[in-house]
Amino acid sequence: MTVPTPPICIGTAQGALVDSAFEQRMIDGIRPIAEHFLAASLFHFFASGIYDRLVRHGATEVANLVDALLLEPLRLTGFLRYLANEGIVTWSGNTVALTDKAYRYAEFRAWYTMFVGGYATTLQQIGRSLEARGGHCSRNGREVRIGKCEISRYDGLPMTRELLRQGGVEAREMLDLDCGNALHLANFCTHLPQIRIAWGVEPDPLGYQEGRQLVAEASLVDRIHLINSGTAEFLDDPPPDCNPDVIVLGCVLHEILAQGGEGAVQSLLTGIVGRFPRINVVVIEVADEICNPTLMRHGTARNYWNPYFLIHYFTNQRLERREFWEALFDRAGLTVAATTTTDPAVDSTGIELGYLLRGPAFPELLPPQQ
Repeated sequence: MTVPTPPICIGTAQGALVDSAFEQRMIDGIRPIAEHFLAASLFHFFASGIYDRLVRHGATEVANLVDALLLEPLRLTGFLRYLANEGIVTWSGNTVALTDKAYRYAEFRAWYTMFVGGYATTLQQIGRSLEARGGHCSRNGREVRIGKCEISRYDGLPMTRELLRQGGVEAREMLDLDCGNALHLANFCTHLPQIRIAWGVEPDPLGYQEGRQLVAEASLVDRIHLINSGTAEFLDDPPPDCNPDVIVLGCVLHEILAQGGEGAVQSLLTGIVGRFPRINVVVIEVADEICNPTLMRHGTARNYWNPYFLIHYFTNQRLERREFWEALFDRAGLTVAATTTTDPAVDSTGIELGYLLRGPAFPELLPPQQ
């Protein structure tokens, strides 16, 4: 590796030893710092309620924001002055208003929720984690789930619809294992009205209770049934009236793969189709293309998938390529009935993978009786 040669320095009236191009190099060299600060500030702009209040009320006096959101006046003023310099808000006297640029960023607030709210703490831990005994980094699971669920409106949900369409599946009854706070189930029930009943299984009592509250607030208690149980226990003895025709494993298998190995993934898949022979298994995964230089020059790959790949190395999640997943499904005895990826208008990289899987006892796959 060639170490850059320091530029020839010149003296100035102030005594600094720099060459004439120093300032421009500094501007270029610290641009990622400014982008880091802006990303963090946009997350807090959305999460604090400031953006939403300005949307509802239009131009607003700062004092009204202080009272309505219980904010500290001086710090809020500094925050809004910073955002004005970034072109996010405008000031007129003591009043602030949103700019068109703010609305453009807000279209993608879910990405800020997941990456900044969910993984900011991860980035702070990378240095320690790089050490041989450093261990994995933590993350804010709640913010990751919320952001991921909102992003699924653009990838996971349309991909699921397409897989079900290809497979001729009407999806009347859904199952979600390790459903967390049931946010994904509520999302699916809201956007797929044909689902009459959805079952959510969550082992953590706190996640289960949070899920019950969310389901009640979403007025979905008549459609979503939550069970406080582990996956293995549930599959051993599900409720008598639980007969799902679809389960969606959205970016779940790569976590199981990292933490339990290939055997754990195969055991889960075979356990699902063994208990529910007629179930359609929808799998949404991400192909690990970080070593594909041609693809990684794509704008979406650089701005979305490259950070995504990075954090998965540090948070005990194991991404694999298409060939790996298809070979694993085959070893587990499942048949790929349909495949898809994201709509090119959303993401034209093809990095996200969608599969519709069926077990060996699925009626259409059974050999004809003699």
